[in-house]
Amino acid sequence: MSLIKKIFIGYLICFAIGTGLLCSYYLPSTHIVKITGTEVKRVDNDGPISAENPADGPTHDVYYISTTNENKKIVMYRNEDTGWHFPWYFKFNSADIQAQAQSANNDNQITRIVHYGWRFNMLNMFKNIISIKPVEGYDASSFSFYSIVKIFGWFIWLALIAVQAAVPIAYTNWRDRKDLKRPDGSIVK
Repeated sequence: MSLIKKIFIGYLICFAIGTGLLCSYYLPSTHIVKITGTEVKRVDNDGPISAENPADGPTHDVYYISTTNENKKIVMYRNEDTGWHFPWYFKFNSADIQAQAQSANNDNQITRIVHYGWRFNMLNMFKNIISIKPVEGYDASSFSFYSIVKIFGWFIWLALIAVQAAVPIAYTNWRDRKDLKRPDGSIVK
């Protein structure tokens, strides 16, 4: 195998892993959970405001929702508007979602949460909730409109990898056929 092919295969692997991680973070996921608590924190660019971290710039409220799944695993979510910036979920209703979460907590109700992002304790990163809907129980379907978006996103991801793999092969075949043409136009076999 030539060095160019090895470099190209390495590039495809890096592209697949990199874009796969981006898709995993930014495309929505769905979980069926029971909401166990809600809270609001005032934050600035450095994180939650406290005695150790006084406000040193513009501040805003960030809502947090704590949940448990059917295996009693506790998961914390962030509930923050995305606004007009990336990722383009155009979410402006975080206060309404927080009210829905408090109502579901008071009614002891099971809910379907659609979110994007990852939860990293060491980096203080939380999954951001996009929507909350009440469901009958933990065995309810986790399928939503956002599931279609996620499936479509993964197909685009696979198509990009396929195109990047196919274009050099097609170009090489075209170049080889062009090089084998005789001056009279016939092709050498």
